[in-house]
Amino acid sequence: MHLDLFTVRVMTQVTLLIVSLSTLVAWRINRPVEGMNVFATGLLAFCLGSAVGMLHQAIPSPAIVVLANALIVGGLVTGLQGVRQMRQFAPYSVMALTAYSVPIAIGVIYWSYMSDNYGMRVAIVSAGLALLTTDAAISMIRSVQAEDRVVYWPTGLAFAFGAVFLTVRTGAAILGYYNTASPSTIPIEIPLTICSNLAYVGCGFGMLLVANAKLRHAAETMALYDPLTNLPNRRVLLDRLLEAEHRAKQNGWRLGVIYLDLDGFKMVNDTLGHQAGDELLKNVSAAMTPVLGTGDCLARVGGDEFVVVVEDVEGRHELAMLAERLRKAVEAQRIPGGGGDTVRTSYGFAIFPDNGVSAHDVMREADSAMYHAKRQTRAAGQLIVD
Repeated sequence: MHLDLFTVRVMTQVTLLIVSLSTLVAWRINRPVEGMNVFATGLLAFCLGSAVGMLHQAIPSPAIVVLANALIVGGLVTGLQGVRQMRQFAPYSVMALTAYSVPIAIGVIYWSYMSDNYGMRVAIVSAGLALLTTDAAISMIRSVQAEDRVVYWPTGLAFAFGAVFLTVRTGAAILGYYNTASPSTIPIEIPLTICSNLAYVGCGFGMLLVANAKLRHAAETMALYDPLTNLPNRRVLLDRLLEAEHRAKQNGWRLGVIYLDLDGFKMVNDTLGHQAGDELLKNVSAAMTPVLGTGDCLARVGGDEFVVVVEDVEGRHELAMLAERLRKAVEAQRIPGGGGDTVRTSYGFAIFPDNGVSAHDVMREADSAMYHAKRQTRAAGQLIVD
């Protein structure tokens, strides 16, 4: 079977269209994945540019050449902005994009209008695309957690493969293989175009796998962490509490539990709105975190309730000092929209094994101590609305 360049390029168009539409559909289904819509839009523009480029054989106009290359380069820039967005890296700056695109634009326009040189157009565009795909490969490979490397690294290698074949095409153009008006007579073009098909499929499929991995992580985070404060939730707290109890028994440690509750939080929600209440909870969480040690666990276990687990605590005095520091950090926070008013908090604490035979017993004791402190505050005449 004879494989001509036109057939291979039609195959490329079909491949590009399938890959770009697949990523677009994946984004429509999985909207929380950042960058997939940008990546899909870039691929569609790249696909359109390739289709316009094929028109040059039927309509030999410099304007067609310039438009095709603008869509190809602009599409790849857009797609790889999506890659960086997905990896949560800084996007290309305006200065970087200008420094990148201006030389390519000048070269394409010059070798289309001033001096019709197909080989130099291939060289400058391929070099520019190789630079972008190299950056995409690096973006996919660097700063990846060990459990995600099986997905991210092969995708990065697919982008690296694209960079390699584009570099080969650049070298071939510089060496004079493309010094002809008809690309169909260039022997190296068919294998390189087949390589481009493989790269498109590999990159697109890899991005779909990466998107699925990010969705899985997001689902796990929602199951284990409070979405408002990003603190561990009750489920994680109970697991860590059991682990801490086991270590305490093994090493002869004391285990401390501090229970904190914001006084009058319901009034904040009722009078200032839930947005003010949510902002207050985030501020309080952020204020308590720096007070704690490296191994301490702070969790949000209810609407305005927080629990701290402290391992290897010396005794009640040390735990009381930590609880006071937490109280001061919380009560330094102003209520959003409250006219300068600050929040108040009640706390209670208990120690394992002094106050219970299990960590769960100690947590209940700390909870009871916190409510006892709240009743004392109420009895002293200070308003508390729960």
